[in-house]
Amino acid sequence: MGETIREPAREIPVTHEADVVVAGGGTAGVACAVCAARLGLSVIMVENTVQPGGMVTHVTQWTNDFDNKGGFAREFYEHLVENGILVRPYYNPFRVVPYLDSLLEEAGVLPLYLCRVAAPIVEDGELQGVIVESKQGRHAIRARVVVDATGDGDVAAFAGASFEFGREGDGAIQSISLTHSMQGFPRDRVHLRDELLPMLRQVDPECQLVYDNGYIRRQVDTRAGLLFGTPHVFGYNPLDAESLSAALVALRKQTVELFNLMRQTEIGAELEFGPFGGLPGVRESRRICCDARVTVDDLRAGRSRPDGLFTVTQSIDIHKRVPEDPAIIVERIQPYEIPYGALLPKGLERILVVGRCIGGDHEAQASYRIIADCFAMGEAAALAAHAAVRGGVGLREIDVPALVAEMARRGYKNSHSTASA
Repeated sequence: MGETIREPAREIPVTHEADVVVAGGGTAGVACAVCAARLGLSVIMVENTVQPGGMVTHVTQWTNDFDNKGGFAREFYEHLVENGILVRPYYNPFRVVPYLDSLLEEAGVLPLYLCRVAAPIVEDGELQGVIVESKQGRHAIRARVVVDATGDGDVAAFAGASFEFGREGDGAIQSISLTHSMQGFPRDRVHLRDELLPMLRQVDPECQLVYDNGYIRRQVDTRAGLLFGTPHVFGYNPLDAESLSAALVALRKQTVELFNLMRQTEIGAELEFGPFGGLPGVRESRRICCDARVTVDDLRAGRSRPDGLFTVTQSIDIHKRVPEDPAIIVERIQPYEIPYGALLPKGLERILVVGRCIGGDHEAQASYRIIADCFAMGEAAALAAHAAVRGGVGLREIDVPALVAEMARRGYKNSHSTASA
């Protein structure tokens, strides 16, 4: 439809002011909010869902690439280990929510849940804050630094930043998935790869609904049962409301089909349907055009940079984009660094982007999009925001070598930590 309407002009109340507003309380956002508040900044975290953590708490993720991380990432990982939350390589996401709540509260972060960023406040290319929508209507939050941790680069894009989307050439993106749980498994005898898949194929020799002719994504043993991430769909657009909604419906249909198949196996009599993950597994969408761009060539060459914040060792991990793709494309890489410039959207001031939407190409993004690296980006953004606010300078005028050195001091591996070793 080409029809438009004109929204009447209105006065929007400014309800909050802060040094930093973090748009999105997911992986990178919660790390940024906690770390910035610990540095003494006033921080507001705006989160569209009911809880912090994003993919960390709404679904179960891998604990890859933590070995070379310090700071918040190391603190998080050690908490999982010390409190019996981690069952390598997975963890129980339900126990992580109260932990993140406690970190935010202890640091002094003000979280606003069920609150969505509607628009940035921009004056002459400088972000002045954000307009949000919640049950109280539209209201504004003024801030000296805005951190876009939406995952999709919403704030930067709405402020006018250029962005890339999908694979170069055809714009195809990685599949979208949805976790779900089932209760009633005989936990001591069934292994998905070795035992369950043959059982499923006895019921249905084709087993087409199990990702890519029998590729079952994950098994997590929790006290509630087993958590799966089997359903995958491709060809949907996570930035389009109708398309994303259709993807969710398709994913839930796949889940029901899998459940019905499993009920017919020799272990399925006591099986019960459990909850879905709170968020779809969107692996990529916008990649904001920033001062620096991480490329697949950087990964293959193991490139370090003067403004390299931390090292990434995670392989390129591309999930099925189009029907002719294999289920997953994995390519080993050389350790490389994420540069500070990849967090700075071109043409905009007083804003940082963190998470999967930083500046990079399609293949590179499939490496650095994971939890540990998003935690590191969030912590780096907090340090940069602190330097800008306390120094009264722009984000491009801070002492970047000092930022790199501080990341190294906190235990992140980068060229500074290597040189100091």
